Amino acid sequence: MKKVLSALVAAAGFFALACGGPSGGGGGVNDNRGLSPFEYSLMNIAGTDAAGRRVEPVESPVKDRTVGIFYSVWLGGHTAQQTDIYDVQALLATEEGRAALDDMSDNPASRLGQFHFSSRPLYGYYSMEDPWVVARHVELLTACGLDYLCIDATNSVLYLNATRLLLDTLLGFYRQGFSVPKVMFYTNSESGTTVTRLYNEFYRTETYNEIWWAPNGKPMIVGITENSRGASDQTRYPPGGVEYTNFVTPAMKEFFDVAESQWPQGLYNDDAFPWMDWSYPQRLHGGPQSMSVSIAQHSPTTVYMSDMHEYSSRGYDHRTGVRHSDWEKGQNFQSEWDTALSTEGVKNVLVTGWNEWMAIKSNNNGKAGFVDAYNEEYSRDAEMSAGRYKDNFYMQLVKNVRAFKYEERTRKYAPPSTAIDIESEHSLVQWDYVNEHYKDFSGEVMPRNFRDAVGKNTYTDFSNRNDITDVKVAHNNDYLWFYIKTKDPVTEHAAGDKGWMNVLISTGRTAGFEGYDYVVNRMPEGGVTSVERSAGGYTWQSAGSADYRVYGNVLLIKIPLSALGLTGGNCAVEFKVTDNITHPDDIMDYYVSGESVPIGRLSFSYGK
Repeated sequence: MKKVLSALVAAAGFFALACGGPSGGGGGVNDNRGLSPFEYSLMNIAGTDAAGRRVEPVESPVKDRTVGIFYSVWLGGHTAQQTDIYDVQALLATEEGRAALDDMSDNPASRLGQFHFSSRPLYGYYSMEDPWVVARHVELLTACGLDYLCIDATNSVLYLNATRLLLDTLLGFYRQGFSVPKVMFYTNSESGTTVTRLYNEFYRTETYNEIWWAPNGKPMIVGITENSRGASDQTRYPPGGVEYTNFVTPAMKEFFDVAESQWPQGLYNDDAFPWMDWSYPQRLHGGPQSMSVSIAQHSPTTVYMSDMHEYSSRGYDHRTGVRHSDWEKGQNFQSEWDTALSTEGVKNVLVTGWNEWMAIKSNNNGKAGFVDAYNEEYSRDAEMSAGRYKDNFYMQLVKNVRAFKYEERTRKYAPPSTAIDIESEHSLVQWDYVNEHYKDFSGEVMPRNFRDAVGKNTYTDFSNRNDITDVKVAHNNDYLWFYIKTKDPVTEHAAGDKGWMNVLISTGRTAGFEGYDYVVNRMPEGGVTSVERSAGGYTWQSAGSADYRVYGNVLLIKIPLSALGLTGGNCAVEFKVTDNITHPDDIMDYYVSGESVPIGRLSFSYGK
């Protein structure tokens, strides 16, 4: 009875302090959109990329607009054709490597007929059967607001283990309540046979019905039917000159919503579904109301990315016809996105792509030939790189997906003035009435211990510790409060550990560390913790102190607004909550180690 009474008293105190309406916040209004915490989190994603481009909070979805991304499950699935890790970018960096790359004999440093990585992914030369990698992919692409993954099955090879891992991972996070991307497949060679095999392997049991991409009611799949009209390379240029007849069967057409395969060198079919377009501006396919957007593409004069035609560079600007040397800024990607954003009638965009990463070395008239990927500049993956472009293309993807799918936010939301008591565990009931609620996946903070794509080395990471699932924020005229909930009880702080449950805050006044000008809780002790201001980069100086309490799996932090240079009427921040980041002075490590909510360079906005 005592506990119930305490909770009621705490709640009553909360209501007495919180009924005053908006806190001022520069004329902001209450957020009455009725968003779930999952929706609220997505709408309030924010951040700034390395090129200074902003990802802003958004207002509401635009009706009937969808975005998907071409997704590969083949890494680690071709060990017979990939007996070692061959990295084109690394080979090009040395005289010996260039010689090996140009060698058309069986050179052990760069074997002919074997898969080569274009460059090193941020997560290493990974296998798509690595659950640690797949969970991060799902988290990253969910934060983008993507509607579907278009799995590349164009070569008629099914990567059963990797695909099931992906589907199981998506289904698990979907059942937590997250709007994860749904799934469809794109088939081309041996299309009819491939579609039937996909049905038998993944659709027949109905295990994954909740996560199939089905915009028109039935699961969508891309294939070749009798209505191709030369849209596919298989029907325009039949292999061996033999008429193509491997069409999607009547039974499969009954089960699936079949979209026609549109190849870039195929004849234009208005009813087909394009994954890449060699023309600019890209063509709108009116049947599916769909347009392709590619990070880079083959030249219409050569399919070899290794020919390094300027048209195939990530830095090629279609509008000016200029290939920019600072290609890491994504001029090609942006000019294609601008077409999609400005063309009337585009309802769906398919981005090419996310994680293809590799191509087979072939003999192209006596020189090394790579068709779909060559080096960092001449490749088309948005996934983060360990090299030059880092997370630029991921952040550019997030920015443009939001521009296409959501209304721009034109008003500021000011949360109501709220006072929170952190002195009693029973007072946690106060947080039930706070609407500023941000959600994160549960279960993605896992150890990594898995082989690479060729099975020779093992990637390990055991920095997983506190799996943060919920963050809530409140403020009044004097304080800013954070409620941070973890899947399991919050670990005890070990003396000297500066990476335990940190809060990075951007007030927008200085560049600080990657836009964050304050960090809270690097030095907790006895209920009091540090508030530090950036002295430039990841160098911090004291700006005051805050109070904190831990109740089981909840950490509460109470920060004086004065320590952040804020007032109750001007409390608008962006933040992220982290734990056990191995290299906290490197923003790219927020994609890799420990826990970062939200992931990587992204932040959540509050009071904006």
